[in-house]
Amino acid sequence: MTGAIDTDDLFRDERNHPRVLRGVTLISGSTRLAELAGRIGFDTVWIEVEHGPAGFGEVEMLCMATEAGGAVPTVRIPDAQRCHVLRALEVGARIVLVPMVNDAATARQIVEHGKFPPLGARGYNTRSRGVGYGLMDTETAFRRANERTYLFAQVETTRAVENLEDICRVEGLAGIFIGPGDLSVSLGRTGKLGDPELIRIAADCIRRARGLGKHAGILAEPGPMLDAARAAGADLIFCGGDVSTVAKAWSDLLSSLGTGEVTSA
Repeated sequence: MTGAIDTDDLFRDERNHPRVLRGVTLISGSTRLAELAGRIGFDTVWIEVEHGPAGFGEVEMLCMATEAGGAVPTVRIPDAQRCHVLRALEVGARIVLVPMVNDAATARQIVEHGKFPPLGARGYNTRSRGVGYGLMDTETAFRRANERTYLFAQVETTRAVENLEDICRVEGLAGIFIGPGDLSVSLGRTGKLGDPELIRIAADCIRRARGLGKHAGILAEPGPMLDAARAAGADLIFCGGDVSTVAKAWSDLLSSLGTGEVTSA
């Protein structure tokens, strides 16, 4: 079991060396699995809101469970609206992933909603988990919130690829995150996640973002896409998750039991 990551810079270890955050996705909403992922040793847990049923009350419980296991809560929200960015941070997300960010204007909107001044215009509040329940002075709480939270723009379309440099130059944005599935659709290669051109573009985006001083992440299964992303410098990787892992394990288990036909004694 790992200890809780309680540093402002999630991407550097206790010796101040660069580190890669390794995570798994959580679709089921199970607080036990969120905690288990951290206890196993994953650095972060992806809490899904865009494609999942969780409300922010549940997200708060999942953030607590993730941190109890020693991992960092990552919350993927539905879009860049203030109500989604702000509430994810208020309930305790350390990393916020915002889907379908196609231009710098949207990236600036994320920072405006997610960072306190001078970086943004996050709404004033002193009593939520995200600002330490009001147990420290307001100036310190807001400064620490800015330092300890990471806003990522998801690059999922050809338009976002074209605008990558402008997106990365937005102050206060921590980095970009490649969504291979939607990017494959935008490229006309729907679901072909092993396509060499898709892999090349994804790796190039990561390399360009890292060259501009931003963090870069990806969601990918083990294989050529993940290998290329890591070689390009990705420092936030999610690989597999609760539903996909259980589906495969249970399918294999069922196959091992045979057809279910009654055999003679």
